[in-house]
Amino acid sequence: MSLTDRLYEEVKDIWEGYLNQPFVKELGEGTLREDSFRFYMVQDYRYLLQYAKVFALGILKAEDEVLMRRFACMVHDTLDGEMDVHKIYMKRLGITNQEIATTKTALANQSYTSYMLDVAYKGDVLDVLVAVLSCAWSYQMIGQNLEKIPGALEHPLYGEWVAGYASAEYIRSVDEIMDAVNELGVDISVKKEDYLKEVFLNCCRYEKDFWEMAYHMDMGD
Repeated sequence: MSLTDRLYEEVKDIWEGYLNQPFVKELGEGTLREDSFRFYMVQDYRYLLQYAKVFALGILKAEDEVLMRRFACMVHDTLDGEMDVHKIYMKRLGITNQEIATTKTALANQSYTSYMLDVAYKGDVLDVLVAVLSCAWSYQMIGQNLEKIPGALEHPLYGEWVAGYASAEYIRSVDEIMDAVNELGVDISVKKEDYLKEVFLNCCRYEKDFWEMAYHMDMGD
C-alpha cells in the first residue's frame, strides 16, 4: 500500500463520520441554515489564509526546485482557486473584507491552524504535506459524495460549493499533494511513519471539530 493508503486506514472511521456531520449532511440535502453557512464561510476563509502559509513553509523547506514549484502551485491553488469560491459566496452573503479582517478566529479554528503551522515549522517537507492532507483530501471525498445527492449540484446556494470540491480541477490539486506524499514517503522509517499517522489522525479530528464548530456557530468563548 502507498503511504496515503496506510494513513487512510488509521482514520477511515472518522472519515465515514464526516458524511453524517449535521453541517455536511444538511448542506448536501439543501436544508442547512444560511446563518450556519455564513459563519462557516467567514471562519473557513480565515482558515485558508493560514492553510496557505503551511504550503509556503514547504517552499522554504524544499531544496529541490521541482518540489518548490509544486508547493508554489499549492499556494496558488489555495489563494487563487479555492478562495475564489469563497469570494463568490462572500459577495452573495454580504460578507465584506472588513468583516473577514475583524472577525475573531473561533477557538477550534485557531487550534487547528496553530497545530498545522507548528508541525510545518518543526518538520520537513513530508510533515508539511501530511499536515494539510486531511483537509484537502477529505473535502474531495465530501464533494464527490454530495454531488451524488439528487439536486445537490442544482441548489441555488450550496450547489457551487459542492461542484467546487467535486470538480476535476480540485481533484487535480489534491492528487498533487497525494502524489508528493507518496513519493517522499517511500522507504521512510517506522518511527517517521508513526509520527505522520499521529499528525494525520490529529488533523482529521480537527476537521471533525471544525464541522461541529460551523454547525453550532461556536466561537469557543
